[in-house]
Amino acid sequence: MVLLDLLVKAGAKVTAINVEHGIRGDESLSDSNFVRNYCEDRNIPYLSFSVDSIKVAGDEGISLELAARKLRYEVFDKLLSEGQLDCIALAHHQDDQAETVLMRIFRGTGLRGLRGIIDREGYIHPLLPFSKEEIMDYAGEHAISFVEDSTNYDSYFTRNYIRKEILPSIVTRYPGVKDSIERLSETACELEDYLMSEITPCKYNEGDKSGILPVSVLKRHPAIAKKSIVECLRTMGVDKDIEKNHLESIIALKDSENNSIINLPFGIDARKEYDKLTFTPREEKLEYRAHFNSKFSYSFAGYTYSFVVTDKIVNGLTFDQAAIPKDAVIRTRRDGDKFRRYGGKLKTLSDYFTDIRLPARIRDKVLVVAKGSRVYLVLGIEISEEVKVTEFTNKIMLVDIQEWH
Repeated sequence: MVLLDLLVKAGAKVTAINVEHGIRGDESLSDSNFVRNYCEDRNIPYLSFSVDSIKVAGDEGISLELAARKLRYEVFDKLLSEGQLDCIALAHHQDDQAETVLMRIFRGTGLRGLRGIIDREGYIHPLLPFSKEEIMDYAGEHAISFVEDSTNYDSYFTRNYIRKEILPSIVTRYPGVKDSIERLSETACELEDYLMSEITPCKYNEGDKSGILPVSVLKRHPAIAKKSIVECLRTMGVDKDIEKNHLESIIALKDSENNSIINLPFGIDARKEYDKLTFTPREEKLEYRAHFNSKFSYSFAGYTYSFVVTDKIVNGLTFDQAAIPKDAVIRTRRDGDKFRRYGGKLKTLSDYFTDIRLPARIRDKVLVVAKGSRVYLVLGIEISEEVKVTEFTNKIMLVDIQEWH
């Protein structure tokens, strides 16, 4: 309520937002009514929302504390995205900052987490420089009434345990600890900004949801290398559970053989592909098999393949339809496949893929036309020497590939 009072006195155009979390029953509804009455008495616009934190905590297997926060910010984000509000001012103060940083240290955090509570797009924290004691004094001096959430006294919740048990004990021995944590947070913000200015940007592919970094990033200073990896994973939607050992395993790929892979626990594979470090969502191996008929189209792994008659010869891509065996099939690759590339010698399909530096993550998505283990077409890449166009060819065909949209 102090924040609301200060904003109104500053002349800001304010709308009060109350989110009732569905945790404390009638008591929670009473608190919401208090806020509504306070705003109505002062002609302050007011928005109220009710959410079911208990249900979300159970459905998603998360703590009640985390579920309440998640739902609260979903409400805030929706108001911002719809343009109903320009920004949201939150009443976090210096004590909240100290609790947040300590909680993250105890759980395990990096530099980013040490920043604590920070302003971000759409969100500001005007009271962050002030202690709870200073805010309470202001409320008393200006006769600002308020109610306090009774769950704030329940040490079952992690933040309350730190607030009621841990932080007071630390303050007894180190009276200036809150100021010290505030300075630590400010330093962490400065260092985080510097690292962000030095990282190697990730190239994100919307099509297959992959992220790509140059392998050379792994040879940079460990802090820069790790930060580049973390930000690449964050681009892919991985924002938690990234541990030190994961980052060190990825960095070790710089000395590994080509196509070396790390299976990360959050459903992402990191793979060294020649001069690239590729992060891809983990997929089950794809398989496909159908009788080959050049009159048909075939769809697989995001692409549609069809075969068109042409009068232009494109070496390595156009083929003699009559040279394809009548009982050939179109399928994904198999162990033991053999392929004689256009103008080349017979070798395993796997060796051919290595020769052309085809990324391992793509190989299982390539379709071939084959009979037995003999491959005649690697669709969209190359034809076999055995089906090339010659002076005796009656019908020249070209593979047409269209990406799904």
